[in-house]
Amino acid sequence: MSVRHRALLLLSLPFALGLPLALQRVSAEEAVMSATIEGKPWTASFTLAQTMQMAGKPMLNLSGTEQGSPTMTFNSMLVLKDPNDLAGSYPLKAGSANSANFNILDSGAMVGHVRFASGEIVIDKYNAAAKTISGHFSAAGKDESGKSEELIDGKFSGIPVTAQ
Repeated sequence: MSVRHRALLLLSLPFALGLPLALQRVSAEEAVMSATIEGKPWTASFTLAQTMQMAGKPMLNLSGTEQGSPTMTFNSMLVLKDPNDLAGSYPLKAGSANSANFNILDSGAMVGHVRFASGEIVIDKYNAAAKTISGHFSAAGKDESGKSEELIDGKFSGIPVTAQ
């Protein structure tokens, strides 16, 4: 039996047993976020999705950090279309409320920063019962020296969403 089929079987087991929804939530260990930045693979060691209110607007902070030397973090802030259903397409544009960046830290010092001026984060699925999101993203922007940078093939799944 393939790993994918075993995972699907294990994920459907709580429903078959009638376990309470609180026990069916996807754990943070199962959350995945990855992308390719400037041709190099990046995979988050841990992820965060948190809803909040800012300036009277419902917002979502979606981020992932790959620990190591250096530490690399993708971070985004999105104005939610519907705070009860997070699914949708969120275009990234310079000067808009939907923004994203990529930071690189080495020994605690910032050694790289990319501000994305275009791209899109798409939440393909919001599981309200489990409070998780899954989707994909891509972005283009410039680093602090003005060099163009591109993030492609971004994917995230099973990211737990918490409220601030």
